[in-house]
Amino acid sequence: MSEEPAANSPDSPSSPLASASSAANASAAKRRAFKSRTISTVCLIALASTAFWFSQNWLFSIVCILLSGGALIEYFGLFTEPGFRRYRWQTYGVTVAYFCVSLSPLWGVELIEGSRLDSLALALLLVLIIGARIRHPLEGPKTLNEMTAAIFGFIYCVLLFGFMSKIFMLPLESTHGTPSASYYVLYLVAVTKLTDIGAYLVGSAIGRHKMIPHVSPGKTWQGFGGAILFAVAGSYTLYFTMGDLIPLITPVSAGILAVLLALAGILADLSESVLKRSLEAKDSGHVMPGIGGFLDLIDSMVFTSPLLYAYLIIFN
Repeated sequence: MSEEPAANSPDSPSSPLASASSAANASAAKRRAFKSRTISTVCLIALASTAFWFSQNWLFSIVCILLSGGALIEYFGLFTEPGFRRYRWQTYGVTVAYFCVSLSPLWGVELIEGSRLDSLALALLLVLIIGARIRHPLEGPKTLNEMTAAIFGFIYCVLLFGFMSKIFMLPLESTHGTPSASYYVLYLVAVTKLTDIGAYLVGSAIGRHKMIPHVSPGKTWQGFGGAILFAVAGSYTLYFTMGDLIPLITPVSAGILAVLLALAGILADLSESVLKRSLEAKDSGHVMPGIGGFLDLIDSMVFTSPLLYAYLIIFN
């Protein structure tokens, strides 16, 4: 028969020694997580800077397909029931075709006008899914749920993230008349990731009041404030350092847009938390230590990319 430690025993969970040990372990784990996240963030910044420095069309195309495709693979991996992964290959195929066609103007050929491509891609995916499904016996509402899961994954990981490539191909110019779409992409990535960094650093340091604990227990209102602060600071830093290259970002819009992008980034981050908690999954992947997988890399930009695209379309 097993024996439980007495209440005043050093091994008792309620003893001061056990509490101190638990706190020390939690602090050490937080330091390791911070170190891993910092190293991964530095690597990501170096990779992004290298890609931006060379500004090669083929490199940008590969990065878009790699990030979106990797996120989609992780998305289907979150499902434990094989039926919900039934249409993954159809979705992968449409994803590759989507980016090949959407990025075709980078090579001087526009196969399908951008505003029509999203609808055609969704229609093609639906036709392929229905065609694959009718070959097997139906399973009631589960049949519709499986098809919906595949379509949602395509919209979330491909169509929303695809606005990043749409921004890259906009006919935007600097004040000197040179192409500047890539600088707006740089602005988007920098402000979005600074939002994540601000939320993490401030939330880890002084986070006390839970924001939405039933969705993401780690998010705090202090981290929310840090996200807004870092986004605004980053936006104005970029405005003052390369304002001539992003003339559509004005002194007023630099602040307003930063707040809107931060709010969109936070909402996007929470959307991934909803997805993972709904499927009872702790992590989507482990590509970058301290950060996670491809889904964690693009989750914020799936909402910020459409927002910046809309801003540039309206004010261009």
